[in-house]
Amino acid sequence: MKGIILAAGRGVRLGPHTADKPKSLIPLGGMTLLQRNVENLRKAGVKEVVVVVGYRHEMIEDMLAKNFPANFYRTIMNPDYTRGSGSSLVCAQQEMQGDIIMVESDLLYDGEILKRLSAPSVKKALTMGFFNHNRKEVKLYLKNNYIQKAQWAEPEDKEADGDWVGFTRLDSEGSHALKTILEQTHPEQGKEIGYESFIFELVQKYQFQSILIQDLPWIEIDNEIDLKKAIEEVYPRIEAREKASCRSQH
Repeated sequence: MKGIILAAGRGVRLGPHTADKPKSLIPLGGMTLLQRNVENLRKAGVKEVVVVVGYRHEMIEDMLAKNFPANFYRTIMNPDYTRGSGSSLVCAQQEMQGDIIMVESDLLYDGEILKRLSAPSVKKALTMGFFNHNRKEVKLYLKNNYIQKAQWAEPEDKEADGDWVGFTRLDSEGSHALKTILEQTHPEQGKEIGYESFIFELVQKYQFQSILIQDLPWIEIDNEIDLKKAIEEVYPRIEAREKASCRSQH
């Protein structure tokens, strides 16, 4: 199984925290977000990790070289990283082969989430949680335990069953279909591309499971309020679970 991490953007909403480094290199608990992300993928059984880089890419490449074997990861440069996460996915289109887990680089989360996604019974899936902020998010709508629709919607949408948290699992069929979609994508010059639209198209064509992760600690870090919550609330929960897991294994 291959892991793909979209880590090209700066994260302008985090202000001074990303003035001199990418958002994915914000430190939390002795590790950067990206380092923790790669380590979580390794522990989940992923054999190789592809990181799409852009803003201050040399800093990410340096961090990876210091912490992981060269045969475990590689980077892909997105020269148009200011055009949104979809432009990073287009750059990685040749990597869309076999079983894949795609992860957004601004997520702080319990590694158990990836273990659920990588289970043999899971083929195509999106993780589902419930954001508690008052922002527009991608909503998931279920029917017969499968995702019937995924779309951007306001937080007060009562028909939705939950929110999509930024993890995607694809089997060989799904990754091949995504590769085909990306190959046919020729965005207008300067136009921003959201990678969510590519996932929406896949959801319309195939049966996607929803993997509920609300019992586990996670947060998407978009702004300084999110970062404060990550430091004060989410990371301590992750650390406590990791320590408990270590004690149970000894």
